[in-house]
Amino acid sequence: MTPDGIRPLIVATAFVLIGLPALAQSSLDAHFRGKTLTVIVPTTPGGDRMANAAPFIKYFGRHLPGQPNVVPTFMPGAGGAVGMNYLQSVAPRDGLTIATPLAPVVVAQVTGEKTVKYDVSKMNWIGRTADSTQVLYVWHTVDAHTLDDLKRRRVTIGSTGATSASTIIPYVMNYTFGTKMHVVMGYSGSAAFNLAVQRGETDGALTTWGNVSNNHGDQVRDKKIRVIFQVSLSRNPDLPNVPLALDIASNDDDRALIEFMSASAELGQSFIAPPEVPRPVVETLRRAFDATMTDPDYLKLSQQAGNVLNPMGGAALTELNARTLATPRSVIDRYQAAVSSAQ
Repeated sequence: MTPDGIRPLIVATAFVLIGLPALAQSSLDAHFRGKTLTVIVPTTPGGDRMANAAPFIKYFGRHLPGQPNVVPTFMPGAGGAVGMNYLQSVAPRDGLTIATPLAPVVVAQVTGEKTVKYDVSKMNWIGRTADSTQVLYVWHTVDAHTLDDLKRRRVTIGSTGATSASTIIPYVMNYTFGTKMHVVMGYSGSAAFNLAVQRGETDGALTTWGNVSNNHGDQVRDKKIRVIFQVSLSRNPDLPNVPLALDIASNDDDRALIEFMSASAELGQSFIAPPEVPRPVVETLRRAFDATMTDPDYLKLSQQAGNVLNPMGGAALTELNARTLATPRSVIDRYQAAVSSAQ
């Protein structure tokens, strides 16, 4: 081919290549426009899961091509496994159904919890709005002020199911440190078991600090609620004087066990899409998530709701959960022994 013949070919090829991004954007716009994107919330309405998700649900759609309507649907049960099992086996693979899973979902999979029918390694993490520090609190009339007090008297705690952090953490703490927390399962969600404390049905609750501070801040201020310990890899800025469960570990084996238990707090308030969602759609969801995290209207509404944000992108969140999935068998065996010891 002569040079004169090559030049038109180069121009035509460049035109096609330049047009590809626009074509892809047009296709994504058509994929989302006029649609409804559903966010599975694996709890009942109320509590910190929805308090955190509500501002995100309101503004996420504006950052997606075609600006779809975004709505929640509630699927409580089995410590979040019901919603995740639906996402794994039933939800369409088109990116129009995502979930905000409860923090223990990865640990529940690693340990082979029988209610788990999902595989997060095959799903697509979109991002995390905030970590999720867990706290154990008791009502002010309960004679328990420190971890040592939990060793000398039985304290009852409400929970939803076997895979919930409000069940698992007390079991692991009892096994490791000799505390006497007793879990009463079957509550519909955090709103129900928090109300049980006020009614005197239970002594306390193990839930997220966001749940306590957002929904029971007046009770904390009036000292009707007493926080005894927190579960995370670092102390929450709001709770500088409340000990970490990790602080209590006195040897390497106990520390490895409590670190594994605390990993769920890092997962926090996250969002995930089903398996087999096309890669361009996943990347679009991730970009929209990142844009939402800097949206002034989203930030303002989150602040008004009392949500403290600590975002993490989808790629980093995927790496974080991959490390949890790769936990050594020896740590998992000890963790399972701890959980089963109280069943």
